Amino acid sequence: MGDSEVYLPSQDGALRQGEVISGLVQIRLGLENGFPGPDDEHAVIRIEHSLALVVSQDCDLDWDYKNRSGLELNPQKEMPNTLFCEVAAAAELRGLEGINASIWGKIKTNKDERYQFLQRIPRNRDAAGEGLPELALDFKRCFTIPTEEVYRQLRAQGRRRCRLASPYLEHLSDRLFNYHARVALPTEHMSEPEPSSR
Repeated sequence: MGDSEVYLPSQDGALRQGEVISGLVQIRLGLENGFPGPDDEHAVIRIEHSLALVVSQDCDLDWDYKNRSGLELNPQKEMPNTLFCEVAAAAELRGLEGINASIWGKIKTNKDERYQFLQRIPRNRDAAGEGLPELALDFKRCFTIPTEEVYRQLRAQGRRRCRLASPYLEHLSDRLFNYHARVALPTEHMSEPEPSSR
């Protein structure tokens, strides 16, 4: 599979589903000691995401951008928050306790429902011109940032890197949302015992 088939360099304009972004910061309330008061200096926790992948739907991202840019005037189309999935170097995930050779074999071929493996991103497909190593997503590791803040961060420290091309984008999206749509059963279906042969 050629590199040109999988990734496209990021461009200006609307955020895109399947877009890899580096340098995002997520701010959340520090609730370890109860709900913080108005004068609490330690009320927020800063979470730095070296890499994240946009998983909000492309159509919603496009409508939101048009509204923010004044190209459309429909506040109902604005998206208050953008959904992301954390991205790690595949080697980092491979080194985690509990990820043995058998599990890793499934992850790197995208046969484990919880994870998505992405091949390396070459320099010519990275808008930053640096390239990225093989990557992995854990579908349990999703987060949101207010959309307005995302665009502000992209004008400061955040950098748009690349995005998945079709059909790799749809493959990831389908796997992510199938994972989040799974239904837990109280017990598994039981098979009747095999009849004994005489």
